[in-house]
Amino acid sequence: MRNINGGGIALAENFSMKEISLFRAGGMAELYAEPRTFDELLSVLDLASRRNLHIEVIGAGSHILAPESGIEGLLISTRSMKGITIRGDLLTAGPGEMFDGIINIAIDHNLIGLEELGGIPGTIAGAISVNASANGRSISDAFFYADSVTPDGRMHRRTFYPDTFSHQGSAFSDDEIIVNVALRLRPSKATAEARLRKEKFVELMFIPPCRRCAGEVFHDLADTKAADLIRQAGFIREEGIRAEFSDYQSNCIFTYEGCTSDEIFTLLCRTAEKVYETSGIMLEPSITLLGSFRERWKELSQRYHRSSVLA
Repeated sequence: MRNINGGGIALAENFSMKEISLFRAGGMAELYAEPRTFDELLSVLDLASRRNLHIEVIGAGSHILAPESGIEGLLISTRSMKGITIRGDLLTAGPGEMFDGIINIAIDHNLIGLEELGGIPGTIAGAISVNASANGRSISDAFFYADSVTPDGRMHRRTFYPDTFSHQGSAFSDDEIIVNVALRLRPSKATAEARLRKEKFVELMFIPPCRRCAGEVFHDLADTKAADLIRQAGFIREEGIRAEFSDYQSNCIFTYEGCTSDEIFTLLCRTAEKVYETSGIMLEPSITLLGSFRERWKELSQRYHRSSVLA
């Protein structure tokens, strides 16, 4: 780590993605920054602008897949930008706060409404960006506003409108960095019942920690679960790929010791192709693909979409 720009920001060179990815796989990021405050984030963005660096923002970085060949440019993680404030029924949180922990803190302060989402991994910013949903409820149901910053340092506030969220998606663009989220919750003294209800949904979400896993890897469709499509297509088991989809949670990948990100990406592609062949549906990753993986997936997806049009 070294100090940059005299601003007290530590910047890592050749940072291993294995340090943060739940898959414990991936190559090196050319440069990596982990700001703790909004001012530090602005300093990092200013540095990137002056040096004309390509930026990738990865949130906590746990739900990512980076090629073994590495990533050029600057990777920014917001996992250290934390803090929770509660005023009445309004809860605001920094982007690095873990979503499941926020649900517990809300209940501790007699605020309910998020229990059905218990057990969803990742940060509050990640949950907002993909409109995290489970058990008939979405985080958008409690969304009040979110502040974000673009690479040019400009601040934006997005409040709730009908088009702010979609199924497993939101209007936040890829270059917006969420820096603050506000949720409007319901006051309640029935916190014991709320905690039990939340723990019930955590158990339904539970994935046995027998091997390394980063949660669900494909988006569900509006009326079909990706897990059902994967199960119907049949699991892929190939020699040379030290990863497999779980029999227990069919949309989750477990990895074995020594597994590389390239092997995981190959499994994603082969599974998506098999699902398309059996159902005509092209799955899209819910994990964040970085570097060359993003372009390679785009080419794969476009190829099958063209096939659908020609058919």
